[in-house]
Amino acid sequence: MTAAASTATTATTKIKSIDVPDNSPEHNPLLPFPESSLRYDTYNGVTLDLTSIIKTTQQQKQFTDADAFGMKLTQALSIWTTEQRKGIWLKIPTSHSHLIAPATLRGFDFQHAETGYCVLTKWLPQSSESRLPNGPTHQVGVGTLVVHPRTGKMLAVQERTGPAAKRKLWKMPTGLTDPGEDVAEAAVRELKEETGLDCIFDRIICIRQAHGGLFGRSDMFFVCLCKLVPESEERIRQGGEVELLPQEEEILMADWIEMEDYAEQLVWQQSPLYKVMNDAMFLAVRRGLSESSTLSDGSTDRSENGDDHEEEESHGFVAKNLPVGYRPGNITIYVSSKL
Repeated sequence: MTAAASTATTATTKIKSIDVPDNSPEHNPLLPFPESSLRYDTYNGVTLDLTSIIKTTQQQKQFTDADAFGMKLTQALSIWTTEQRKGIWLKIPTSHSHLIAPATLRGFDFQHAETGYCVLTKWLPQSSESRLPNGPTHQVGVGTLVVHPRTGKMLAVQERTGPAAKRKLWKMPTGLTDPGEDVAEAAVRELKEETGLDCIFDRIICIRQAHGGLFGRSDMFFVCLCKLVPESEERIRQGGEVELLPQEEEILMADWIEMEDYAEQLVWQQSPLYKVMNDAMFLAVRRGLSESSTLSDGSTDRSENGDDHEEEESHGFVAKNLPVGYRPGNITIYVSSKL
């Protein structure tokens, strides 16, 4: 095969998800659920997705009777047991929550719930304990550090409500990631929502993990360094300024403050954890500014040891959105900027 033919073949080959078996089983006509509602996975499991079939009035009528649904589920479980299936996943829309009871009576238990639906699971093999994964265990939060390109002050906010508001604490703009949202995207979005600033994600400075949060969930918190978009930086270089627009519902005020004043707040001083976090932020800013800092007179300042820190300026993790390769789509990886 020529190189050109090989390239053409590669370009036209459809990459299939590894989550789907290469040879999905033929639909068993004895199953009481339509083929469109079933999905088989590579772990020999089955997903029964009722949200995919309860869309029309006629379809909804088929699932109004909880007892009738329970009988159908019993029949399906018997067939799947004979087929030596393992994990069974059941997705039920909120509109048909009355079907949860017959499912739990047949050994299903909750895996997770979202707005509009819940997911229950059942492990069929009697000879082994369930190997199905737990529901979501973590929430993911972001904190964003932005430094004024002329003054070197950091962007900070005071919240209207919550523990930080009670202490009148200056803090970074923070928030939780949305489903399907990368950390880098969340950092830029939260900055825009809380302060009105348009920024660009630069890198992750550090990561903090905590446990025992809401409903027992753990928490992953990413401190991100962001920079103003080029248009805003240019406006500042020309002697102008960028307007801060605090989010009315959540943010009491937003301002540029000295990083030392931020770090010297009593709450941070009493916390060994946040002392280390603030030190990491200071280090990231010093290394970033050592590359090139524009002063108010338009001159460029190099830190005293700027040349000595050339190897150290790549502090933190940058985002690279890359093709997965073995299945469709891209995924973001956060790696050292030296790679």
